Amino acid sequence: MIKVNDFVLLTIKVKDIDVNSVGFVEKVNASKAKVYFIGKNKETNIDLSKIRFLDVLKTGKPHQYKICYVCHILKEDYKDFDINQTDAQGRKTTRPTCTECRKIIDGVPLKSSEKRRMNENKPEKFFICPICKKPSIPYVTANLVIDHDHETGNAREWICDSCNTGLGRFKDNVELMQQAIKYLKKHSNNQKS
Repeated sequence: MIKVNDFVLLTIKVKDIDVNSVGFVEKVNASKAKVYFIGKNKETNIDLSKIRFLDVLKTGKPHQYKICYVCHILKEDYKDFDINQTDAQGRKTTRPTCTECRKIIDGVPLKSSEKRRMNENKPEKFFICPICKKPSIPYVTANLVIDHDHETGNAREWICDSCNTGLGRFKDNVELMQQAIKYLKKHSNNQKS
């Protein structure tokens, strides 16, 4: 029996919401539920016959299926998710986003002509990241990467791997980074009061 605050899985495609989309039940009556589908950022009223209960704690490692961090669709791990790295126990782990969403996130790859141009000025002995201003010895105390525009494929600058990861986490989105700045300022002011 599906109830309020349950996570559910859509069993058939409904309008623009795909099969296996994960939703959160906000309201239930006799035959329908008001479900917030996370990946679509959308509420919809749906027949109870078109959803089933999902125990989200039985998804992800070590289970066969996991929920994509972006589209919030339940998909098969190691089949629909690319291998990302190896954990402390030597086990392969997969990316938090599915292969389809990675294509959107990754965007246009760095142009080969841009890579050649940037490699002509590759930092060799000493480097100061233009974002965090941290000095480093390239590839000894910090890994360096060519940051690029994911919409054009054009190179920006060499930056440290940490800053590149940070930009990626904020999807190279200025508005999202401004929201993060507002958040930090809000909590910085509260702590000083």
